[in-house]
Amino acid sequence: MKVSYPLKDIVDIKVIKEELKPFGGRCAKVVDASLEYQIKEENELAAYELLKQHGYVK
Repeated sequence: MKVSYPLKDIVDIKVIKEELKPFGGRCAKVVDASLEYQIKEENELAAYELLKQHGYVK
């Protein structure tokens, strides 16, 4: 599934891609101040919580 979350600030996409790997996230990119990536539905919430804890997304 494809997800999109608004970013808080400018981020290093390489770092985010590495953080998403354990959750099966792929194809991460920044589009119009939002982070977009594909992830398996069962991992969506865990990946979102990690990104939120690190301050990447709102």
